[in-house]
Amino acid sequence: MPSLNTTYLTLPLSSPLLASASPMTGKLDALRQLEDAGAAAVVLPSVFEEQLHQEKAFMDHFLDANTESHAEARDFFPDATLYTRQTDHALEHLTQAKATLGIPVIASLNGSTREGWGHFAKQIEDAGADAIELNLYEISADPNISSAEIETRQLETVSGITQNLSIPVAVKIGSHYAAMANMAKRFEEAGAAALVMFNRFYQPDFDITSRTASRKLGLSSSREMLLPMSWIAILRGQRSLDLAATTGVHEITDIIKYLMAGANVVCSTSALLKHGPAKMTEFKTGLTHWLEENGYNTADELRGCMRREFVDNPELFERANYIKLLSSYPSS
Repeated sequence: MPSLNTTYLTLPLSSPLLASASPMTGKLDALRQLEDAGAAAVVLPSVFEEQLHQEKAFMDHFLDANTESHAEARDFFPDATLYTRQTDHALEHLTQAKATLGIPVIASLNGSTREGWGHFAKQIEDAGADAIELNLYEISADPNISSAEIETRQLETVSGITQNLSIPVAVKIGSHYAAMANMAKRFEEAGAAALVMFNRFYQPDFDITSRTASRKLGLSSSREMLLPMSWIAILRGQRSLDLAATTGVHEITDIIKYLMAGANVVCSTSALLKHGPAKMTEFKTGLTHWLEENGYNTADELRGCMRREFVDNPELFERANYIKLLSSYPSS
């Protein structure tokens, strides 16, 4: 039987199949089911930068209130231990997950600036996380902020976190960089051990009757994997950091394509939310059977066989392909 053994973020894994951050990984029972179904590692739900800022502001107000009203004002503060924070819940869930599971547990942070992350990232490490996934989710609508400023800030965020931790950090990025290959290089130089490609940005929809904007969580489709797959195939031969594929993982063929492009691991969210943890068993069994039927002894033998420099027509990844597609499309 082919070996699915994989290394990601220096962690030895039983397969390249991960369960991404989702409501499912926020429940201990579901985490047990995912492990039993074959998940090689799990990513816990994100702690958001806004939560940290909100909690800090609340505590600052809590501690400063009435301090000037009486010389002994601090003597009548309420017990701060009675204030339970979302971050406390996240750390408790991480601790319970580590105590329960036998597979690596990856914590997740979601934000765009470095303020406040260092201390909490260290708490995550101390709570036992095997690694951290830093989710750089940002859409800049301010015309006075340049792309260079955003990129510099993100790189500083990565550097500020990685230099104070001993556990590896994966950076989950969007696809909207003008120079993706250059940014991948700079993220690696800033200390990232892996890139997770790509973040899905959730755009609002309009209700034309009520004239209100709403935001709906839509599950991905296999078609959405083409962009991250292409960039993984391009970057695989350029960078030594790990590459994690996410978005559009619904079928066994999606996993195979991502591995062929050069992904170290393939992460699933939508398919698991739609079909439950049993979908992970289907993925693992299907990948094993496909490798065996096609003469592969290990998943490593498959990994990267279709990366950019290995294909006969590398122009498919470049502008020349756009020109050929337009010229070949039949006119009416």
